[in-house]
Amino acid sequence: MKINIVRSLAIVFIVGLLFFLVLENLRKPRVFILHSYALDYSWVRDINDGIMRIFKKRPYSLRWHYMDTKRHPAEDFKRHAGNTARRLIKNWRPDIIIAIDDTAQEHVAKYFNNDPAINIVFTGVNAETKTYGYDTASNATGMLERVPLKEFKEVFVSLLPKDKRRIVHISDNSESSKYIHQELEAVDWSPLRLVSSSRCDTFAQWKKAILEAHSKGDILLVTHYHTIKEKMTDKMVIPPKKIIDWTQPRLKMPAIGCWGFYVEDGGMMAVAVSPYEQGEEAAKMAVEIIETKRRPKDIPVKTGVQYVVYIREKLVRDINMDLPRMLEAFARATNNYFEEKIVQ
Repeated sequence: MKINIVRSLAIVFIVGLLFFLVLENLRKPRVFILHSYALDYSWVRDINDGIMRIFKKRPYSLRWHYMDTKRHPAEDFKRHAGNTARRLIKNWRPDIIIAIDDTAQEHVAKYFNNDPAINIVFTGVNAETKTYGYDTASNATGMLERVPLKEFKEVFVSLLPKDKRRIVHISDNSESSKYIHQELEAVDWSPLRLVSSSRCDTFAQWKKAILEAHSKGDILLVTHYHTIKEKMTDKMVIPPKKIIDWTQPRLKMPAIGCWGFYVEDGGMMAVAVSPYEQGEEAAKMAVEIIETKRRPKDIPVKTGVQYVVYIREKLVRDINMDLPRMLEAFARATNNYFEEKIVQ
């Protein structure tokens, strides 16, 4: 008899504990973190690092979703990925969506504008806020991603003699690249000149643009190259590192990227948008909305101001470039200085 009572009390305790845990979990603020791309992209991993610097000690319920549209840039894939993400959000009903990069805004987040139950924090956005209706949405705020043009100009001026300051820009033809081209072409580059800006769909177009760059300019500016295909009709893209593996040995001029992945893939140098800042600032906005009950429309949209320098030592040495010591020190201090491994 006593044994049965003890068992009954134990069962009641366990059921009560489970009920309490479920209830507590339901009470946790829910944050749906939506990436346009996938975890094999260092930009995505570093943004996640920035987000978790803010969230790691907070009792939030987090759900991550990756649309993987860099490797699958076809419009039908994007639409399907967008439908899937919107369905997940409607089923889970998060308090906040942190939507990262432009594809996530175009195919998912903007559909929740002015939803009274869901707030939107965007980050990594190259377009203007009005592109997605965020300028008039009461439930949206976030971070704009902009190339650090002032720093680029300073680096280019320090590297190039006065009679060799022509810039050639090359990229893929992705959604993000469209906005980046608009940004770069609207800038006053003086005392430099942007003489050419090419968007490439296929590898053949990329190769042609690279080979022609030497007769047009003195330095190459590389932005995105992740949606390039062998043929226009292909569904899958060429691995990005393969693009740089082909490009780098054929360059007879210095080449600088705008994101760290360019150097990670084998490029010479990057003055890069900080993914950590994009993640951290978005997470801080989410915390402010959750913990102070501040409305998104009352939180000003920010533009990224931080940048990170990446350097591959061997390639700088191969072209006898006189690199400012400050840039080398910056890259070393942030563990982004890639030295050649010495084989014993």
